[in-house]
Amino acid sequence: MNDTIVEPSPRSPIERSSIKILVDFLKKTATHGLRNIGEAHSKLYCTLWIIAFLAAFGLMLYFVLSCGFQYLAYPTQTNIEIVAERGMRFPAVTVCNANPYRKDKMNAALLTFSERIRINLTETNAELLSYSLLADLFNRNETAELVDLGFQLDNMLLSCSYNGIECSYDFVLSTSSVLGNCFTFNWNAFMKKLFTLGDMSSTVVIFKGLTLTFYVPSQLNFPSTLFDEGLVVLLHDNDELPRTTEKGLRLKPGLAHKITYEKRQTIFLPKPYTNCTSSVDLDLVALYKTMFNSVAIEQVAYSEIVCYELCEQAFIVSVCSCILPMPFYTRYVFNRKHDNLIFANICQPYTEEQTCALTAGQEFTSSPTIMAAWCSHCVSQCTYTYFATALSANLAPTTSQKAYWAPILLSNTSNWTNLSLPNDFAANYDTYMSSNYLRVTITCGNRYVTLNRQEAKLTIVDTFAAIGGQTGL
Repeated sequence: MNDTIVEPSPRSPIERSSIKILVDFLKKTATHGLRNIGEAHSKLYCTLWIIAFLAAFGLMLYFVLSCGFQYLAYPTQTNIEIVAERGMRFPAVTVCNANPYRKDKMNAALLTFSERIRINLTETNAELLSYSLLADLFNRNETAELVDLGFQLDNMLLSCSYNGIECSYDFVLSTSSVLGNCFTFNWNAFMKKLFTLGDMSSTVVIFKGLTLTFYVPSQLNFPSTLFDEGLVVLLHDNDELPRTTEKGLRLKPGLAHKITYEKRQTIFLPKPYTNCTSSVDLDLVALYKTMFNSVAIEQVAYSEIVCYELCEQAFIVSVCSCILPMPFYTRYVFNRKHDNLIFANICQPYTEEQTCALTAGQEFTSSPTIMAAWCSHCVSQCTYTYFATALSANLAPTTSQKAYWAPILLSNTSNWTNLSLPNDFAANYDTYMSSNYLRVTITCGNRYVTLNRQEAKLTIVDTFAAIGGQTGL
């Protein structure tokens, strides 16, 4: 029997060259585990070093991926800063009469309206009929007549001074569905240059800020069970939609009020850190046009709260085909089905339309599912500006103040022809001034702004530094 000895086939030159290159690399590399594998003098020693190297490499890979995933989670932190802002812009100030409609104007309009719809006008039904009149005027786009029913600024304003600078003509008119005509001072879209805390006149000013003096003509208030006497004042950002009904301060005549404010801001990071937005949809632009009569088309600020109000109106229109004008007038709402704006009228008061709208509004607010479906685009705004206010008051007018205004108001000059004074004003000057005089001074209590600023907790540089530390680079 012949034994055949099988010799291993010799390796090809290319294979021998590749192995030699790999071994040379393992022996000369600075990576300790690989060098020990290349210098291993036995298979056991080589296997142990391969296992150790793979375990260490796996741990390194785990920590590197953890750093990457941690960065992609976009963690944030909030820094609180107190910043001195010497050139701080003075806030916008919106003023409305707490009783929005004039008795003489409303009575004349109600008489015409009642004759047109063939309803007998009485003192009992006058207030209820007035709401139908307002809805009718708005639906017929009679904006001028709607504005004429309310108090004009020159019916009430005696003087306006900002740090000694005359400012009676620096107001812009807006129309509120609740408070009628409102007037906004230092509004971004109307002013060529906004007033700042540094703007001063050449005269000595004792009380810095905005000082407004009013004669509130309570004798002309339309009789109403819903409205009060006095003024409603709101401080807000210079391009923010004034939500005076919800946030306004109510000021009583017969007093000199002082409003001291401090400015606070919260600033969020945009995507990918948060879902906040500053973009403005068409329905919000349409709302600004309706309230400000197209003055503020280019100055529209996104508001999350207003966005929810508008999508609620859109839902009501989809159910009832009309708008519930609370808390503001709007002519257009967003059509979710066709992705465009549609025109809608106000629901007629005390009809099935209004009942339908109220029911739909309750359904909307009580259903998170409906709200999520209709308001998916309503996310947080990136910047919130808030003015913390403190209100105080003294009795006014004083004897000296009455004496100062007496020759001015009793002179019957052309400057005061629009002021709403009663026929017996001269005979009962002291009584009328004591009950209708109102002064308000708005001043900055602190030139430091409190900033709550959201910042990235990890930057791309931090992430690469952490990866470098894990890999030993």
